[in-house]
Amino acid sequence: MNMKALFSKPLNKQTLADKLFAEIQGLILDGTLESGAALPSEQELAEQYGVSRAVVRDGTRMLMAVGLVEIQHGKGVFVTPVQNAAFGQALLLALKRSAATVWDVEHFEMILFPEVVALAASEATEEEIEAIRAAMKAYLETYNTMLTLSQEKIDLQSADQDQLRDALLSKYQAFIEGIFRATHNMLLMQLAPALLMLRNLRDWQSEAGASFSPQESEAAYFESLLEAIESRDPDHARKMLRGMMVLPDEAIRAMKNTPVGEVPTISN
Repeated sequence: MNMKALFSKPLNKQTLADKLFAEIQGLILDGTLESGAALPSEQELAEQYGVSRAVVRDGTRMLMAVGLVEIQHGKGVFVTPVQNAAFGQALLLALKRSAATVWDVEHFEMILFPEVVALAASEATEEEIEAIRAAMKAYLETYNTMLTLSQEKIDLQSADQDQLRDALLSKYQAFIEGIFRATHNMLLMQLAPALLMLRNLRDWQSEAGASFSPQESEAAYFESLLEAIESRDPDHARKMLRGMMVLPDEAIRAMKNTPVGEVPTISN
């Protein structure tokens, strides 16, 4: 093979649109242009950068393609929020197309989450621990309300059931995101919302006469999570979480038989 010929293709020069894209991208990434900020009009950008309006349109399309700006018709071009939701949705769809199961998500959490909690134990401020505690209380209050309605066989309209379940999931996500924030690791903080989009609630079913108490079990799990962080001992926190996340065989089987994004039903 003629190596000289292989590497002899001319390189494309950076176009004016590329340069405009790089300039505005830099302003967004360094925080000069914050989420929700409006870009100058097409005519203003053309005048400020000394380029044609066609160049501005091409540069804007490039910024839209990577999710940094969006067009709001009749208003202008605006900087988008960080695209955690879009990333999480894309990841969920990719997993569904790959026939992934709830167990794939759970297994990944069992690998990652003990390290997250260990880091939070090392890095969390007192204010962050208080915020995690408040989020835990809000979640458990909603959980106990939902469980009480179920145990007392109180019929709710479908819309009410969905609203209560959505509220429970939202409060669970707030609790977990608080732990990720307490790591002070930017990658983990950005990853948390996307990972939480992969997770749904679990439906633990107790057999009649069983001594298992869902309220006590749920409260104990969340309180132990908080205790692990409050210990300020990363090794202790890591060990606690690894022990807490061990699942019975029936739970693993149920999760392996449930498509990702759906609610597994697990019998105790």
